[in-house]
Amino acid sequence: MNLQELINAVPVYMHNGRRYFVRIDDIPEPWRKQFIAALHGSACPVLDGEHALAFAWDWEAWTNEGLPGRTGPTGIDYS
Repeated sequence: MNLQELINAVPVYMHNGRRYFVRIDDIPEPWRKQFIAALHGSACPVLDGEHALAFAWDWEAWTNEGLPGRTGPTGIDYS
């Protein structure tokens, strides 16, 4: 899978009119485990009826350049 395919595979959901969250369960492995590890110690949104969410901007940062001080996705075809 290349980076764009990974980004396209994970829907970003709107909340109050803005890009707000991704569902952790929507992220394919092995990147789900990598992203969870990168989120360690970060705040995550909590919404009624939802579980295991991450902020959309954290997902977008991680898939683009990595979260500050943390590794971005590995095992991606960057060609």
